[in-house]
Amino acid sequence: GAYLTPTMQAAIGALVGLLMVAALLLLWQRSRSGWLLLALGGEAASLMFRLAFALAPSLLSSDSALLLVWQATALMVAAGLLGFALERPAHAS
Repeated sequence: GAYLTPTMQAAIGALVGLLMVAALLLLWQRSRSGWLLLALGGEAASLMFRLAFALAPSLLSSDSALLLVWQATALMVAAGLLGFALERPAHAS
């Protein structure tokens, strides 16, 4: 079967995060929505956690508070995207 090494898994996760940051940045440049800034900040923070965990894997098991904060960054992204979707006017059909 297909097997991804931990390094490959980390690289794919980082690539996804970078693509999300790029997409959110482009959306923010077009709309200047504060909601997108929230999502962008959350995704950037998530990338920082991903980098820290890649450089020091022991952090994953040593401090559950870090994992809780890392999960909170996903909540920031989700809340920012939802807020942005709710503030955008619906297109006329």
